[in-house]
Amino acid sequence: MHKGFTLAAALIAAALTTPIANADNPTPSLPEFAPHESDWQPNTVVYPYNLWQNRVTPEQVTAMRDSCQWFNAQYEPLMSQVFGFQHFLDSQHDNWQAPGVQQAANTIEANLDQSAAFLDPRAHTLFIVNYPDQSEYSPVYNGDSMFHLWYQLTQISDNMKHQLPSGQLNAHIATANVYGTTIRDSQVCAGA
Repeated sequence: MHKGFTLAAALIAAALTTPIANADNPTPSLPEFAPHESDWQPNTVVYPYNLWQNRVTPEQVTAMRDSCQWFNAQYEPLMSQVFGFQHFLDSQHDNWQAPGVQQAANTIEANLDQSAAFLDPRAHTLFIVNYPDQSEYSPVYNGDSMFHLWYQLTQISDNMKHQLPSGQLNAHIATANVYGTTIRDSQVCAGA
């Protein structure tokens, strides 16, 4: 109960402090992200990842490290923009022609697309095919969460391009938040 209350309080606080995009407060573009070398290694202690560590390739380690570096640098600012836009659109009664709405949407869509483009090849590298049943999974701890976060970012951008109401945007925003929280709380990206 305490953990749920703490999470709810944190989400409410984030929503209340999230800057609202408008004509007087334009949404900033995120800088293009460039990963760097580090000694980061995936967590191989957690079950079943301890059993799968021999299946993790150097390319997957690099993909997760780079994704984690992006996550540490840009996830929070990006999601703050997304949450802020959702609340701004709602306050405009989902009127995409209201002053400042499309301008903010264009910038956030560009930020989402840039982030998704960075994560795309890395997220796909994190999955392997399991033989003999041909199912896909990630042998990297929370690699699946990074993949699902990438997918949700693409869907948020697509929904914004289709000018969906704030309530419909919420499904992918909330799901992205779940995966982002999973990644953050697991500390999988610490030290990346």
